[in-house]
Amino acid sequence: MPENVKKEISAAYEQPGIFLAGVNTYNMIFKRWGGWPYKSKKTFVVSHYDTNVTKKENVTFLTDIPLRAINELKSSSETDIQVIGGGKFITSLIEASLLDEITLYIVPVMLGDGIKFIGKTFGSKWELTGHRVIDNQVVYLTYQYKGE
Repeated sequence: MPENVKKEISAAYEQPGIFLAGVNTYNMIFKRWGGWPYKSKKTFVVSHYDTNVTKKENVTFLTDIPLRAINELKSSSETDIQVIGGGKFITSLIEASLLDEITLYIVPVMLGDGIKFIGKTFGSKWELTGHRVIDNQVVYLTYQYKGE
């Protein structure tokens, strides 16, 4: 990935005060980085089991009724919450109407493996509110939630 694209994505990760991740994404990042790289951010990880090995790094696992905990977090937070994840986790947040905006970076690199992005969402509506091309290589798209 080009260096300026990495900088752009890194800058986007600096904006929110809180990260919210599914356990599969958390494990993938942890494995690839050899630890949790976002130590300066309060991070909540949704999982069935508390396998947190990064408690000293500002990471909390949500294991008991996570959607309720996420809703409470969203209601009480004074900062933006950035979701890092895919697959079942993103789909469950969409189904529970817990996402206000989705930003996608489409990077044409074949990884060989990964986490499926979104499953069946039963007709939620989204409006494209922003788009641009970075270095003729990456497409950046922002969608705003418009309801069911």
